[in-house]
Amino acid sequence: DADAVCGILVELLDSSGAEEEGYLLGYQLCFDLVIEGSAGFVAQVAAKLPKKTTAADTVQAAVEGEEEAVEVTNSNDTNNSRSDEVWSRYEQAQKVLTGGFVSELTLQFLYKHNDADPLIMSNLKKSLESSSSSGSAGTKNSVLHNAAVMTHAVLNAGTTNDAFLRDDLAWMRKANNWARFSAVASLGVIHANHTTEAMTLLEPYLPKDNNNDGGSGSNAYAEGGALYALGLIHASTSIPTASRTTIAAYLQSQVRAALEGNNETLLHGASLGLGLVQFGTMDMVSAALLKEVLYTDSAVAGEASGIGLGLILCGHAGATTTAEMKEYMEELQNYAQETQHEKIIRGIALGLALMHYGLEEQSDAFCDAVLLSSRDPILRYGGMYTLALAYIGTGNNAVIQKLLHAAVSDVSNDVRMASVIALAFVLHNTPDRVPELVQLLLESFNAHVRYAACMAIGIAMTGTFHSASLKLLEPMLDDPTDFVRQGAMMGSAMILQTSNPAVAPESRALRDRLVSTVGDKHMSVLTKMGAVLATGILDAGGRNVTSSISSSQSSAVGMALFLQHWYWYPMMHMLSLSLTDPASACYSFGLTGDFHFPKSFQVQCLAKKSLFAYPKKLEEKKEERKIRVETVWLSTTAKSKAREMRKGKGNTASSSSKGGAEAAAAGDGVAAMDVEEEKASSTLMEEGKTLLPAVTTTAAAEPPSSSNATSLEQSKGTKKSKKHHHPSEANSFIIANPSRVTSHQVQFCKVDSSQRYVPVVPEKMRQPYGVIVLRDTLPDEAVDKDEMGKIKAPTEEFEAEPPEEFEWAPPGHPEYVAPTPIVSAVDEGDKEKEDDAEGDVKMEEGDENEEAKS
Repeated sequence: DADAVCGILVELLDSSGAEEEGYLLGYQLCFDLVIEGSAGFVAQVAAKLPKKTTAADTVQAAVEGEEEAVEVTNSNDTNNSRSDEVWSRYEQAQKVLTGGFVSELTLQFLYKHNDADPLIMSNLKKSLESSSSSGSAGTKNSVLHNAAVMTHAVLNAGTTNDAFLRDDLAWMRKANNWARFSAVASLGVIHANHTTEAMTLLEPYLPKDNNNDGGSGSNAYAEGGALYALGLIHASTSIPTASRTTIAAYLQSQVRAALEGNNETLLHGASLGLGLVQFGTMDMVSAALLKEVLYTDSAVAGEASGIGLGLILCGHAGATTTAEMKEYMEELQNYAQETQHEKIIRGIALGLALMHYGLEEQSDAFCDAVLLSSRDPILRYGGMYTLALAYIGTGNNAVIQKLLHAAVSDVSNDVRMASVIALAFVLHNTPDRVPELVQLLLESFNAHVRYAACMAIGIAMTGTFHSASLKLLEPMLDDPTDFVRQGAMMGSAMILQTSNPAVAPESRALRDRLVSTVGDKHMSVLTKMGAVLATGILDAGGRNVTSSISSSQSSAVGMALFLQHWYWYPMMHMLSLSLTDPASACYSFGLTGDFHFPKSFQVQCLAKKSLFAYPKKLEEKKEERKIRVETVWLSTTAKSKAREMRKGKGNTASSSSKGGAEAAAAGDGVAAMDVEEEKASSTLMEEGKTLLPAVTTTAAAEPPSSSNATSLEQSKGTKKSKKHHHPSEANSFIIANPSRVTSHQVQFCKVDSSQRYVPVVPEKMRQPYGVIVLRDTLPDEAVDKDEMGKIKAPTEEFEAEPPEEFEWAPPGHPEYVAPTPIVSAVDEGDKEKEDDAEGDVKMEEGDENEEAKS
């Protein structure tokens, strides 16, 4: 009820006196609404909040009509009773609800804490190139190349880091047709929530104004992908309302232009993009435009328009007060029965499922009469997803029975697959029940059911490191069917998101398995594709996000649409809705009432730091080249040998002859060294056995004496003893503000109530996770500006702060201050080089003096 929520917010924001901290609770409520609610509901609440009006507004209202003038005047009477401080609170609340502040938080966190390993993509690219060079079909190369591009997007989702794509443009150009569409659209996954730079980033790919028909050939695929990318960037429910409105108007114009040019590629990208931008807003203008695209009876464009309609009207099928909504439902139902295109039918079926999101019993009549009882398997397929989304998280036993019955009795493999996956959605609030339910289905004779069971376990247990679930999926990695192995790899990767070998030893084995699968030339395409995608899912979003569906509406919808990549690869990008949603980011962000984050605020984690650290990055293997070197025979060694020979002279004839030779050599040490060096080098070249990495001496080649051996053993023993006595790791550590906090880590986190800034919501009622509004326990004390951090966009991250105010005085003025000379990094480097050169000269002079003395 938007009215009830608005009333609570007004009461909190207007609080004063003893309840002065109530407005902080209002801020916390705003953050929770944006993170966990739908865009449409948040917009309704924001529209009902009071707004400060001025005299100009009253005059304008009087011009438009007397009734409106009276209404505004009455509201002014209430508005004038609020102080400027209270109105500033409403501005802050609007900043959270419609100003996109939450998306700025998420963007800054993912940008600054990005820990994606660049070697993962480099090694993946090399493995795919080496395996494809053995002479396989072009289709195989295209599928794996497309999967690799998507993996890069998932690895860097929301981080704005697209350096790999820019550095390997030649590799990117291998994508053709729809693969190029997907490649350009992947930029939207990487730059999700980066609304301020969206048009600038995609400008090279967007349709030009002088070519409104969308072009032809390969340009149309790139342009359609760019329009799709715009939608992915603005898909989050937390983006600014102004940006959403601007981009929606742009995409509407592109849809109209593509309709005139009859370009289905552009229509496909623009329809998906418009649906994502208007996700959950129930904008009927955009819906009418997509309905027009649907009636073109184009298979590709019609599928996108059906899904787009579902996104715009998500969760609004039960809006009984809107006659237009009922009309849309009937038209979609009739058109699905008339058209001959399976893609259009599937798009309509999914759109209807999205419209019934969260409606529970209100969806039963339509679902049973239209979808589940249909003779068309595609509509029954949509019925399974309708049950999944309508009853998401409810655990309704009657729905579970329906899904299990369809899983074992329906004649369509696709319907069976959808029914098993739907179990993960219905039971996501009690995820431990999913592995128990589908355990027997993992042994089904039907490969589609086994694949669905793997994906259901992965979706339900995302980011939990659940060992029992991983053991269930382990034998499926060797399943005889290739796409079952694909599902097992992706499901295992979902379970192990944000893990490391210390807390989940299975993650190391899975990483090794994925690398070996990608590099195996004899592995099937679908299995390799699963390994490539699982590589990205495992380290998604710079290792800072999970694809959990238990967070918000957009994450659940994103996962449901991602699963449609089974039929259409561009649907892979929909996983971005789950990954870049603010509720999916693993962070703890403490904010004060002015929306700055105090660096002194800390959270204590009562566990070892290594359990929640980032996984160790890969190390680039360097080829060690062994260099053949000559053993140097020093003159001092020759002299010592000569002395030993003299002492043993006369024992045997051979020893006396050797002693004479050494004595002669002792007379001229330099000559002896040259002779020994020639002998040693010739011996090494003849035998060809000695490969030394560094210069050694003859003393090193001799066996050590007993005293030396004893000291060597003692030193080894000392080293061993030191190696075994590492300092023990502390059982707790401090988490700074802001910082990465995984969902598995929250249970060990605790806030110290003795610090200056503490959560406004008690710890018993709310875990220290996500956005935390803080109250100042010492409001009378001064605040150090250096201790307060500000939220910055990635483009502003490296900009210097503006200087403090000052008054300039010319030279000669009593208050003139001479400027401080600035030494650039280049000058400092030159100075260091000069100092090094002077030092080298002095060292050379010292060596010459020593030689002269000797």
